[in-house]
Amino acid sequence: MSSEIVGNEEVEFETETSRRNVFFWAMYDLANTIYSMVIVSLIIGKYILVIGQLEHDMSYGAASFLFGLVSTIMQVGVAICVPILGALSDNVGKRKPFVISLTGIILLFASLLGFFHDLTTVLILYVIANVAYQFSLTFYDAMLPFIAKREDIGKVAGFGVAWGYLGTIIALLVMFPFILILGDLVSSPPVEIDDPDIGYGFAGAWISFVLPMYLFLLCAIPFIYVHEKQKKGERPPIGTLIKSTFKQLGSTFRDIRKHRSMFIFIIGYFFVADIANVIVLYMTLIVTDGLIIADGSTLFAIIFILISTMSAVLFTYFVGNFGEKYGAKNTFYLVGALWGISLTIGIILVFNTKYIDAGLNLPFLLCIIMGLVAGPALGGTWTAQRIMVVELAPKEKFGEFFGFSKLSGKFSSALGPFVWGTIMLTYDLIGKAAYGWAMISVGIIMAIGILIISRIKTSQP
Repeated sequence: MSSEIVGNEEVEFETETSRRNVFFWAMYDLANTIYSMVIVSLIIGKYILVIGQLEHDMSYGAASFLFGLVSTIMQVGVAICVPILGALSDNVGKRKPFVISLTGIILLFASLLGFFHDLTTVLILYVIANVAYQFSLTFYDAMLPFIAKREDIGKVAGFGVAWGYLGTIIALLVMFPFILILGDLVSSPPVEIDDPDIGYGFAGAWISFVLPMYLFLLCAIPFIYVHEKQKKGERPPIGTLIKSTFKQLGSTFRDIRKHRSMFIFIIGYFFVADIANVIVLYMTLIVTDGLIIADGSTLFAIIFILISTMSAVLFTYFVGNFGEKYGAKNTFYLVGALWGISLTIGIILVFNTKYIDAGLNLPFLLCIIMGLVAGPALGGTWTAQRIMVVELAPKEKFGEFFGFSKLSGKFSSALGPFVWGTIMLTYDLIGKAAYGWAMISVGIIMAIGILIISRIKTSQP
């Protein structure tokens, strides 16, 4: 048993890796990915656009900007709270109860989304569900050093992300028949006609929201049986706990100069995480309204995303192994190269095609390649972040340092939607070319982040 003394308490960290325990932990990655895929990536962006246009007479660009603005404000609030939650998890010494409690909030408020077509109500429900989701990830990621030994963390992190992507496959396969039976969610008019043909389609039925959250619940049940190493001794009173949490945060802020590499990473990750956050949020819209595969049908977007997901499932685990062997910094170089290839293909297609027919033609084949590369790029971003924090963080402050890395990622989550939404204001003037300029912007931001991360000194070459 390995441990370190922090103040008057003993912090235990895992010295053995149990495959059973890791599997139970990774099942939550699978479960919460169902929420992320169905609500965040597949539905919410188009849902807001449809509600704005049909119920409030807003233009496409204005509704898109509103969604980006709300996402920005939400992520700023999350960013402020995340390091506090990370420090709290270190002081409490237990992370699993927080994950379980927050999951209940996600399930409730995400399920309610399908019962309303009022813009204010839907935005409030989405913000509550998504804030709970982001908070749960802070506690979940901070569990890593307490369920697996240090030398296995890269491998376990990669497995968690790769296994989690199976949740995407489950979610999309479940949603596929809903679209066939209830119709497509259409946020912009098809390119062949002048009159808008915008409608809720499958998103107009409450079951499209409730059933995926029920699957989330079922898949999360194994997580209840995860065993994590915890602090020895009794938990202090709540007042003492809160006081020690803010004291720990203050100490870390004052001593940040002693953790120069972590400070550099926080800045660099702010820019790198932007692309991952934007792609997750606007994934379906990029395919249906930007690339316009098969006249913007969400069915073909699902096929595209399934291809990306299968690629992520197959290759993200190897990204984790790559990180374990060559270090987090080299893993970020790999991830940056993958994103660069995927973005370049997307930008070329947006500017050079009116729309893309599904079939044996060059534009569609390039779309497939774009998806194949984007899958491991997205999964690799989260994997590289987890590995880097473990390389740089003192054992007694894993939760807090994960919190600070999340702080960077969450502020980045505020930047991305604001930049993207602002650019999308031009959609009413230049059409789908706005998606091309938006992708160029996130590519530039990512390149800045990789350059900053290259300045980090780690124990790996």
